[in-house]
Order: sequence, then structure tokens, then C-alpha cells
Amino acid sequence: MFKRMMQAAKDADTLKVLCETAEDLARAEGREAPEAEHFVEAALALPDGSAQRVFARLGLDGAGFKTALVEQHREALRAVGVDGVVVESALGVSPPLPAAKGLYEAAPSGQVVVQELARLRQRGVTGPLAGSYVIKVVAEMGHGTAARALRQMGRDPQAFVAAADAEIAAA
Repeated sequence: MFKRMMQAAKDADTLKVLCETAEDLARAEGREAPEAEHFVEAALALPDGSAQRVFARLGLDGAGFKTALVEQHREALRAVGVDGVVVESALGVSPPLPAAKGLYEAAPSGQVVVQELARLRQRGVTGPLAGSYVIKVVAEMGHGTAARALRQMGRDPQAFVAAADAEIAAA
């Protein structure tokens, strides 16, 4: 029982770091609340390195995720008829927002990530919360900007799920 309590405390610390990092990333982009893609980026920055290893198992570099995100935004703008210089200016840097005050709040896709991470124990997960779980949760979502960015990297989200499962099993 003590071991489970200690693991829960460590997981809470990891989740706190994930949420704070995702929020910082979102606000640096001028967004009010973190989305699933910000949680992927936050997972890639975790010191456990497991999210980076998930990407490496697929022959990818986690740093390429940001490039894939930008390309997703570019494609979405083109799809609605926006092209050329307008696309590039629309993708320009938004002014960062100041640190959020009050209760933590994620965007809907970010809320799904946090909820699914919180349900890991119900799903039978016994090991420590790690970045690989974030990649798995986001890839399992199968839709949204983050999942499209994974596809943009040349891999189906299910390949990321399988790579995450392999990384989790190796831990």
C-alpha cells in the first residue's frame, strides 16, 4: 500500500510538470489553454526521455513534431482557400500571453489527455507515469491536430501506440 501511495505521489508530480509545461508552451504561442499537441511537446521535454525514445523506435526525432504541427496549420489554412503570404503571416508568432491565474484549465483536447492519464491505473497500469504514456494517449485519440501531426511525420497513430507500448514494456 505504501508503494502505491509513493507511486501516486510521483505520478502527481509528473502530471503537474506536464500540465505546467504544456500551459507554458501554449501561452508562449498566444493560446489561452494547452491542447493535446502541447502535451506531446511537454512529454518530449520530460527528463525520463521515454517520449523521445517512442519517436526513436519509429526512426523519428521528437523535434520533428513541432515542424509537423506547423505544416498541419499550413495545410489547414490552404484547405480553406488561404495561400501564399497570407498563410505565412497567419503562422507568424503570436504575442505570448502572461501566466494564467486561477484554476488550471486545458483546451478540450488537452482535457482528454489529462483525463486519460488520470485513468491509467484503472486501465491496469502499474509503472510510473512517463512521457511514453502521453504519446500513447494522444495517438489513441486518433483525431485532432496532434494526431494529424503524427501522420504528417509519416507514421500512422497506431504505429505510435505500438512504439509507446514497446517503450512501456521495456521500462
